[in-house]
Amino acid sequence: MSKIRLVHILTETDTPREQASIASLSPLSNFGVEYVQQINQRYVGDDWKSTKALCQNEFTNHGPGHYGAFQSFKKAMLENFDDDLDALILCECDCVLEVTPEDFMKTVSRAIEFCNKHEIRYFSLGSRFVNGILQSPVSEVDSDFTEFYITPKIILAHCVILHRCGREFYLDRLGENNWDSPDLWFNEINWLHGNSRFGISFERSAFQHEGHSLIDNCWKDSQ
Repeated sequence: MSKIRLVHILTETDTPREQASIASLSPLSNFGVEYVQQINQRYVGDDWKSTKALCQNEFTNHGPGHYGAFQSFKKAMLENFDDDLDALILCECDCVLEVTPEDFMKTVSRAIEFCNKHEIRYFSLGSRFVNGILQSPVSEVDSDFTEFYITPKIILAHCVILHRCGREFYLDRLGENNWDSPDLWFNEINWLHGNSRFGISFERSAFQHEGHSLIDNCWKDSQ
């Protein structure tokens, strides 16, 4: 059996969306995954201005929310990606399962096998679409895993699997002086190092609950 840890990245646990997320994800502890809550303080400050984000330009809207989100992911990885894990699952505070916990864990197990076979560092269990527009095109398929495919781009990071083959790579990259919104950081850091192969499901297993986004400081519908 694979050794899996899920880190639930939380901030305001009294809000409806975080309560819904906890109610959805916490039962996974009964299905062979170690469930860990990481409760962060909401980021305030100006540190984000002192280091340029990886893809920052005149068209990006980077701000303290994006920096705070990245720091939360960074903490989750540094404190939890132990070398005996087969996979580390990272879930944002608004992540809600779209399937039963049992079916979710079956998909996770299959995704780990898929990553084993194709040496995939990062696998998304979220949507391939944003506002109805496909963001993750198909680049490779596998007849043994018809529910998954390999894509050169991922979007959203509310429910992701980091495979053990990427542990050293990601921990080393976190030691570099860079940051970005988490999903963009994962894309860019892989592109910069010559590996733009991500795994993703054709059908999502989790979605983002509606609510006030701490990253963009605005209301967002379910995604």
